Amino acid sequence: MSSATALVWLMCAGAVWGAVTIPEGTRVRVRLDQSISSATAEKGQTVEFSTTDPVMVGGVVAIPEGALATGTITQSRPKQHMGRAGKLDFSIDRVKAADNAWVPLRYTLNRESGDSHAVRTGVITAGVAALFWPAAPVFLLMKGKDVTVNKDVVFDVFTDSNHPIEQAAPAGMALAALGQAAAPPAAAAGAAAAGGGTATVSITSPVAGADIEVDGSFAGNTPTTLQLAGGSHEVVIRSGAKSWERTLHVTAGSTISLSAPLQ
Repeated sequence: MSSATALVWLMCAGAVWGAVTIPEGTRVRVRLDQSISSATAEKGQTVEFSTTDPVMVGGVVAIPEGALATGTITQSRPKQHMGRAGKLDFSIDRVKAADNAWVPLRYTLNRESGDSHAVRTGVITAGVAALFWPAAPVFLLMKGKDVTVNKDVVFDVFTDSNHPIEQAAPAGMALAALGQAAAPPAAAAGAAAAGGGTATVSITSPVAGADIEVDGSFAGNTPTTLQLAGGSHEVVIRSGAKSWERTLHVTAGSTISLSAPLQ
């Protein structure tokens, strides 16, 4: 396939990008990325989660698997004297969509009258059920004990507003004739501007499905192979609370393999 034909193909595929909106009330399943305890947690502290499954809208990956979600410790008190148990609660506030923008979350499918995502209660106070318990007991207020919420507990939450996706690639779309993975708009534009002067960059990580950002734009999930224009690019790999980044200097025509350790 000629470079001109490939460019036309990319322009046609680009028509799909930005054509979908994540509807308010879309279910998002998230997993707690670290254990938290009333013995050490502080009110206002950020809590990190990651999505367990991709959210698909119209055949497009609107929220990738492993996307970062965050919440906040809303209540924390260590165990007290005289056998008084500790207290712990936290919110699940937002999730990062495929266009790298934050989408607010709520705990119920339908918004209650007067409900606002600007004011959050904790998931325990709100009565949100955990879908998967990695170890028991959790959320159990035993007399004189601290409350511990174990890593990998899974919750169902819901988007709290409509969110248009500006740079989401259709799931499974590939440049089969070129034998390479589809590039996002920024990378495709860079390749076209370079007149075919690109390098082949293969990216892997210990955890499959980690998010890849190139020059601030979502570029896919590991493992994958990208075509990047010659020059310098900022590459960031994220999976939950772990990330890896590097300034990559690309020479046109070269082949580069990156393995992100995700510290």
